[in-house]
Amino acid sequence: MTEKYRLRLMFEWGGGCIWVGDDATRSAYGVGPIEDSLPLADETRRKLAEMTAWHDLSLNWEYPPDPGPWDAYEYERFDATAAAMRDHLQQELGDCFAIVYERLGVHEGRSKDR
Repeated sequence: MTEKYRLRLMFEWGGGCIWVGDDATRSAYGVGPIEDSLPLADETRRKLAEMTAWHDLSLNWEYPPDPGPWDAYEYERFDATAAAMRDHLQQELGDCFAIVYERLGVHEGRSKDR
């Protein structure tokens, strides 16, 4: 079976981690975070919620333009875990979906060590 839907594993502040990646997927699932609309196991949903909470620790919530509390190692740990989650999601959802992980993008100039 070939892919039908494109998904983006992309963590946002305060929630949402799976987003549509093209017009066909948007037509089927709408806009905004769609993890609740996907046929995912409860354990996968729990892990995604944990990763969302972990992701939110990277932001300086008192003054978001300033560097967050994570060092480069913590960003690397998160990215490795997210890449593994992307692989898990691909296996769980099957070939009908193409899933890409979009890294945080806050690595450069946002962590305390850089």
